[in-house]
Order: sequence, then C-alpha cells, then structure tokens
Amino acid sequence: MRFETYGDGEAPTLLVVLGFGNQPEHEHVGWLLDRLAESFAVHAAVLPVDMTDFESDYRRPVERYASGLDLTAVLSHSTGGLIAAHLPLDARRVYCSPWWGFDLDGVGDLVFPFVRRLPVGYRFLPTGAEPEAIGDLKTPAEAAEGPDFISPAFVREIDRAQRRLPAFRPESQVFCSLRDRVVSVTAIGRRAPPGRVRLYDGGHEFFASSGRNAVLEDVLRALEDGPEAVAGPSMREA
Repeated sequence: MRFETYGDGEAPTLLVVLGFGNQPEHEHVGWLLDRLAESFAVHAAVLPVDMTDFESDYRRPVERYASGLDLTAVLSHSTGGLIAAHLPLDARRVYCSPWWGFDLDGVGDLVFPFVRRLPVGYRFLPTGAEPEAIGDLKTPAEAAEGPDFISPAFVREIDRAQRRLPAFRPESQVFCSLRDRVVSVTAIGRRAPPGRVRLYDGGHEFFASSGRNAVLEDVLRALEDGPEAVAGPSMREA
C-alpha cells in the first residue's frame, strides 16, 4: 500500500481510495486526481495487487493512514469502495462503482464457490475486464497496464469482506452505471437507498467515460456539500 498527495495542503482534506489496478500515472486516473486537487488536499491510497488478507493488506493500512488526517470526505472507486465502507471514519463518503458484490454469469455462478475455497495465493485467475467495460475513453494500451490475474485468496477475501459489509451510512452517496459489468449493480441497489444512488450512462470508471466532466461536477457537489446536493437517482451522460 502506498499513499500519494496532491493539491494545496491548506485546502479541505480528501482521502481517495483507488480501485484495484488503478495507478496515478494512468491517464484517466491522473485526470481525476488532478481535478480533485483543484478543490482538495488529496491523499490517494494506491492498492497493492497482491492481497491475501483483506484486513491486513487493505483495510488496516488505509485506516491507520486516515487516522492521522483531518478528513472532510472520502472518495472511493470499485475495490476502494469496499475498503471505504469498512472504515470507521467520521467523514462523508462518496462511492464510485463500489465493489459490493460480484457480477457473475451462469458459468461464474457454478465455478465461484469452488474458486473461493482454494487455499492458493498465486495469481492465475484472469481479471477478464475488457477496455470498453471500463469506459469508452479507455484504450487497449492503457488497459494492458493493469493486472491481468488475481488469486483464489484474493477472491475469497473480497467475498468475505462483501459479506461483512456494515450498514450503509446516511452521509454517503453512490455513483454508478447500470451498464457496469465489472461489479454487481444489483449488490449496490440492495445496499444503498434509491435516493443515495446517482446514475450515469457510462462504464465502470466514470473518469474513463465520455461526459466525465458533468459527472465530476456532481461528485464534487456530493463531496463538498453532502448527498443532499445531488439527492435522487438521475442519469448523467458519461
């Protein structure tokens, strides 16, 4: 786990928990961090791709780091949204496409119970996400920079963390796309009240989707003024 800082240290403090495989040097992740840094002192948590224990490898390092910050808000994406949901922090939270459930097809439903039982930390399971599922701005070259494989131990720990999710906090806001095929939109709908879900038309990463500026405006409003600033489901073009 590593942490990087952006923006004016005198601005309100924002913790950003990135998704699995997101790197600040990636074009669209960098775009997001640079835009956030115009309004916040940004502290970005960059996740390791080798994870065999959710608590020790993911949650605790972020919690320890965050305990030393005077936080205004937490912004998270995908796997980062699973981590952020477990953090005992007194700050408003904005989740972007949080990974609160697996999006499985028929074959996946059959194989998944066996995979998560394997006591193997070696990464040989393909991640399987196509560039167009991430966002229409995502190029194959950039997608190739991400991790290609995960381990059964990773799957087991993510599944365990999803099953132990704490209650949805009222100061939280979710942004997601109904076309997301990376995380389970159904799991998001089961967990978050409709009035706390803001829909956009795009891929898993709104910041790698066309129209991202319009979505970012709503994200910033939720971070700065709370979920009431963008309350109610909507479809923003992204």
